[in-house]
Amino acid sequence: MSIYSKNIAALESVNAELAAKLSQLTANEKYEVFASGHYADANILDTQTDTFMYEKRPIDEIEETYVELMKEYKLYKIMYIYGIGNGHLINMLLQNHFHEFIYVFEPELELLYIALNLTDLSEDITSKRLILIHTQDFDSVIFRRIVEGLAVVHLKAYDLRLNAAFYNSYVDDIKKVNQDILKIFRYYLVSTGNDATDELLGLEHFVQNLPLMLKNPQLNNLVHKGKNSDTAIIVATGPSLTKQLPLLKEIQDYVTILAVDASMPVLEKEGIKPDIVTTIERIALTGEFYKKTSKEFQEGIVFALTAIVAEELLENIKAGQLQLSMRPTGWHYAFMGFDKYGYLGLGMSAANMAYELASSMDFKQILIIGQDLAYGEDGNSHAKNHIFGSDEIKQKAHDEYTEAYGGNGKVRTTKFWKMFLNGYENKIAQNKEEEKTFLTINATEGGARIKGTIEMPLSEALETYVDKAYTKEQIVLDLPSKELYEQNMRQAVEKLAEAIEMGKTMKRSVKKLLKLLTAVIRKYKKYPVEDIHLHAKEKELIKIVDKIAVSRDLYYNGEFKKFYESLISPLITHIEYDIAYWSLQKETTNKDKVHKEWKMILFHHEWAYRILVNVDAILAILEPREVELREMVEEF
Repeated sequence: MSIYSKNIAALESVNAELAAKLSQLTANEKYEVFASGHYADANILDTQTDTFMYEKRPIDEIEETYVELMKEYKLYKIMYIYGIGNGHLINMLLQNHFHEFIYVFEPELELLYIALNLTDLSEDITSKRLILIHTQDFDSVIFRRIVEGLAVVHLKAYDLRLNAAFYNSYVDDIKKVNQDILKIFRYYLVSTGNDATDELLGLEHFVQNLPLMLKNPQLNNLVHKGKNSDTAIIVATGPSLTKQLPLLKEIQDYVTILAVDASMPVLEKEGIKPDIVTTIERIALTGEFYKKTSKEFQEGIVFALTAIVAEELLENIKAGQLQLSMRPTGWHYAFMGFDKYGYLGLGMSAANMAYELASSMDFKQILIIGQDLAYGEDGNSHAKNHIFGSDEIKQKAHDEYTEAYGGNGKVRTTKFWKMFLNGYENKIAQNKEEEKTFLTINATEGGARIKGTIEMPLSEALETYVDKAYTKEQIVLDLPSKELYEQNMRQAVEKLAEAIEMGKTMKRSVKKLLKLLTAVIRKYKKYPVEDIHLHAKEKELIKIVDKIAVSRDLYYNGEFKKFYESLISPLITHIEYDIAYWSLQKETTNKDKVHKEWKMILFHHEWAYRILVNVDAILAILEPREVELREMVEEF
C-alpha cells in the first residue's frame, strides 16, 4: 500500500468528508513538487505566484524551524500549526512524546494532497493525535467538539504557529482561524464560570427528585410514544412569537407542539395547548410559569423536566404527565443504571432541550418559532404577555452582535443567547453527522440566523409540510412497574453510598496534602518569591510535588472523577489553567526547576483547599438523603 493510500485510509476513519475531498484529487494543478532523494527535502512551488514553500534547502529550513519551536514549545501537550508544508515538520513534532495532540490547519487542499503523498502520518491520524483541518471547512461549532478536555485545560498556552514563512500570504485566513479558536476558548471560560453553587443546587434537587423520577415514565418511553404527528413545532418566547400565534392556533390539531416552560402563560391566553413542555432550569423562579397556568390548561400535557428542577416548580404542576430525565453531563452519568430515564438537556435552554428531544423522535420536519435569540426591532427581549414582561432583558452596552435571520446584516444579542444559539448549531451538526434525514426549519422570521437550518416563513412551511387530513391524538405514557421502581430505588441507594465513600477517600487525601502544603508555605513565606531558589531545596520540593501527583491521580484517574468532577470543576478549572500553563515552562537551570515546583505548590494549596471545601458541601447533601432513601427502601 502506498503512503498516500495509508494516509487516506486513516483519514477516512476519523474525517470521512476530508478524505473524500482529497480522493477526488489525482494530480497537482497549482503546485509543482521538486524532490531530490528524501521526502523531507522536497520543495513545493506555487506556479501561480512563482513562490517556493522553502527559501533554503527544505530539510535545513525545517530543522531550523523545529529547533526554534522546541526552544519554547518542547513541553507543550498541544501544538497548533498553520500549514502542513511537505509534512516533515509535522512528522518531527510527532516524535516528541510531550505533544499529545497536534492540530494542523491547511488552507490548500492540494498541499494536503502533496504532503500525504510524501509523508506517512497514518498512525497518528488514526489515533487522533494528529488532527488535519482544511480551513475552508473550518467550523467553530464542529471544531468545539474536538477541542475539549486537554486542549481546554491548556487554553492559556494556546498559540498558532506557522509551518513556514510561505504561509504569511494567508494572513486573512490565519486571522479567521485564530479568532474562531479564541472564540471557542472564550465559550468554555464563560460556560465554566467560577461558582459551583448552581451545580450543588442541581445535585440537591436531583437527590430529592430521585424517587419521583423513578416512579414516572422513562425518557425512552416519551421518545417512542411522544410523536403524534409528522411535524414538530418548537415554541420559544422571543419577540417574534406574537406574530406567529394566530397560525399556530389554526394548525395546533395537526402538529406536535413542544413548548418551553416560559411560553405556557402566553399559549394559554391564546387558546393553544402544547403536547410537551420542557424545563431545564434548577431555579425556583421557573415554577412561576407553571403557577400562572390553570389546571385545565395543564391537563393532557407531558411535562418533560430535567430531574434537577426545584420542588416549587413540581408543586405548581396541577395536572398532566410528569417525565423527569437526567442531563448528559458530569455526575448524572454515575447513575448509568437508569439510562432509560436519560439523557437529555445538553444545551443550555429549555428550547435547546425541546429540539434535542424532537431530534430523537423520528419527525419528518421540525419547525422552530419564537427563537429570536436577539432583541426585537423595538428592543424587546420576549413575546407579548410574557409573565416577566416583554422587555425582561434590557439592552446593555456590552451586548454582542450576530448574523441576522436571512443573512440581512447583524442583530443585537447577549452572550447567553449566543450560547443557546451554539446549542442549536451543535445539535444540528451532530444530527448531520448521524445522518438524520428530517428537516430543521427556522420559521422564526426574525432575530438571529441559526446555521444549518432552512429559513422559511411559517405560513409557507405549514402549507408545504402539514397534512390537515390527520388529527393528532393525546400522548399517553406508560408508568414503570412497582417491581422496577423498587429495584431502581435500591440501586439508587447503592449509588449514593458509593459516591459518599469516594468523597470521604478524596477528602482524606486532600486534607493530608493541604496540611503538608501549608507547612512548607509557612516555612518559606518570609522570603521574597523571586529568591525562593536560594532557600528552598529542590529535593524537598520534588517530594512534595510527588505527593501532589498522588492526590491528582486519585482526583482525575479513578471513579471519583465520574461523580465529583463536574460538581467541583467550576471552583478549580481556572486554577487548572494556571497549573497547565506553568507545567509547560522550560527548566533549563536549577533556579527554573525550583521556581516551577514552588509555583506548583502554591497553586495546589488553593486547589486542595477548594476541593476539600466542595467535597464537604457535597457530602452534606448526599449523606442525609442516602439515609432517607435507605429507610424508604427498607419499607418495601
